[in-house]
Amino acid sequence: MEYSQINTITKYGPDDYSLWTLTLPRDQIGEIRQGTPVVEGDMRRVFEEIRSVDYQPESVCNFVLPQSEGLRLFRVDMGEDFAYGNRHNGCSVRGSREEIVAELREVLKGQGYHLYGNAHFQNVDVLEILQKIVEHNTDYYKTDFEYDIEKLREAAADRNAERHFFWMSRGGGTWCFAEPEVYIRNTSQHNTWNYYGGSKSEHVKTFWIELKGMRDEKVMGDIVEMDYQKHLDYLCTHSFEPSAVEIVFKNPNDVRTFSYQEYDQNFQSIAQRYGTVERVSFRVADPYELSRAVIEAHGLFWDATEPMKIDDYVKRLDRDRLHDHGYTADDLVLTGPLDAEKAVKNALACYALSPDGSKEMIADRDDFQKHQYRGALFGMTMEERDTLQYFKQDCIPLFSHGEMREICSLAVQAGMENNPEKAPLLDRIIHKAECAMSKAETKSALEQEHEFEMEDRE
Repeated sequence: MEYSQINTITKYGPDDYSLWTLTLPRDQIGEIRQGTPVVEGDMRRVFEEIRSVDYQPESVCNFVLPQSEGLRLFRVDMGEDFAYGNRHNGCSVRGSREEIVAELREVLKGQGYHLYGNAHFQNVDVLEILQKIVEHNTDYYKTDFEYDIEKLREAAADRNAERHFFWMSRGGGTWCFAEPEVYIRNTSQHNTWNYYGGSKSEHVKTFWIELKGMRDEKVMGDIVEMDYQKHLDYLCTHSFEPSAVEIVFKNPNDVRTFSYQEYDQNFQSIAQRYGTVERVSFRVADPYELSRAVIEAHGLFWDATEPMKIDDYVKRLDRDRLHDHGYTADDLVLTGPLDAEKAVKNALACYALSPDGSKEMIADRDDFQKHQYRGALFGMTMEERDTLQYFKQDCIPLFSHGEMREICSLAVQAGMENNPEKAPLLDRIIHKAECAMSKAETKSALEQEHEFEMEDRE
């Protein structure tokens, strides 16, 4: 009898789920698949249809099966003895909706399924593409990217420099390493690249970059989104021990090579003896084997990728983060915490999003910090997000505060004409003017509005 793995989801509460991956006979899985699915679609639709244990018998399992264009959910009564009889079958994990969604994605990948292909961008302005990914996926320490820019610019301008790099965007910053460095054990590059494996909260995105050179002051090249976990698995069997270390000293400009053992044991004394260390490069005993392992991995990177436009890709990034978190209304755009804080500071409408699909408008900075501490995601309407761009500009405002007060007052007066067609436009003008003014000025404008109302009554 042949067996295969199958996944079932249990919902214990609004943000409390478990994923059970177990092994069943293929014939039995085939029977489940032949049934009528409760729903077909993406991860969001599947999770919306999963009932809580309070509303379905314990014997019912929510089987999630992949199909060519998404997932199918089958709700099957397996009998009272099924859970007990399979208590030692497979493995299970319990966590929030976001954690279980991420876990299910990884499990499906491990089983050979991809809900959609990774993206690739060919012959593009590398820094422009990476910058947009940072804006949408990296919430804090975005200045890390400045070091990446410098490294990639220098490499692209130097024909003899390394052409291939690994780049990582995560919630708390970015990393950029020359490709061969990641394959050498006991180096900071290798250790750092491996460190984030299994991390769900950091929403790690990794990319392989091939530089083509400079064109019109732009760093040109190809960027391929990687299957991070698959690459970590590859590194387990295709990494190499360092055998020697080449060190470039700053003063005088001297290059010396040491055995790795000597470097590891005497680094401090080496620096004291030869001066400030400017650059360290690790060498392996068999460079040919290292090169072969590096080149063979390129097939993993391009496997199941699809060309995408960067704007479509970052929209997918935002949507996946919102849906994985549990917010599926699609009425707001994802807003990073730094932008959310700036929005609240400038009286723009910004919402804290909950895993149960609800949203709550943030009242003030204290309210923002409370939600931030709890790990909430933030969202804004597209219109408010566009208005936020004004406050992010480091430039002199087009209108003075006095002029803004006058604009606000004129809009208020126009609004009293009671023209329904103009009302939405005037509301937006007043809202933007109020955001651009201080609280005192806004209060003054509102008092003036009250005076106009009194005059109309008289």
